[in-house]
Amino acid sequence: MNVYLSVDIEGITGVVHGDMMTADGREYDRGRRLMTGDANAAIEGLVQAGATYILVNDGHGPMRNLLIEELHPAAHLLMGSGDAKPDCQLEAADSTTFDAAVFVGYHAMARTFQAIHPHTIAGAAVSELRINGRPHGETGLNAAILGSLGIPTVMVTGDATTVAEARTFLGERIETVSVKEARGRNAAICRPPAATRPEITAAAARALANRDQVQPTVPEQPWRLEIDFLTMQQCDRASRTAGIERLGPLSVLVAGDSPWQQYRNLWAGLRSALYEPAAWLA
Repeated sequence: MNVYLSVDIEGITGVVHGDMMTADGREYDRGRRLMTGDANAAIEGLVQAGATYILVNDGHGPMRNLLIEELHPAAHLLMGSGDAKPDCQLEAADSTTFDAAVFVGYHAMARTFQAIHPHTIAGAAVSELRINGRPHGETGLNAAILGSLGIPTVMVTGDATTVAEARTFLGERIETVSVKEARGRNAAICRPPAATRPEITAAAARALANRDQVQPTVPEQPWRLEIDFLTMQQCDRASRTAGIERLGPLSVLVAGDSPWQQYRNLWAGLRSALYEPAAWLA
């Protein structure tokens, strides 16, 4: 069985502050080790349930966070600059036939209360992302894109708010592990790795064993995929990208012949939105 494992950092056991999430943060090394530990716990459960190929995609920030020298030997790690990974958190999801997907360390969508660092894809640019009028975060969006490829998302870990969001989008049959309860953007009541990692392993094993009980998540097609940006300048730049249609001062519509193509156009538009022009062009 082939499993696609997408790992973020905000929803990892014990990670509560930006200092643990960014390469220049004084606690980044701790965050990386904790991230690798939660990923390993999930990998072990997947192996116990019969996974034969596990592709782990490092999906946070620089996408070079997971420590390969400490990674479970049953996994393959996809890592590297986000600029070199056009599909970012879902890079190579179309590279083979995957039987299931698992999200570890995920976070709540933008504008969510009582969640650790809630945002959607690019917090510096995206105010809200909608599919068919419904706001989506990375959990809902990524599960929908994978669902369009026939891949069910069977498990999500993160803070309690993220777990609740995941069940709203993916249903009650998925496995979830809540590793902490947010008390604000940078604080949470955390359970230690010794408590959460055995739960992650057990949940991953159950999730893969019961994967046939979870259907791929696919919103009604064709999708109306919209983004609201934080600034007009970001919207200006994004709307010059192929596949992006300007709707208003801060909003765009993302076109495409399929959800996967829309996802690729979405990331192209975001890269344009985040581009900082040279001083003589600004």
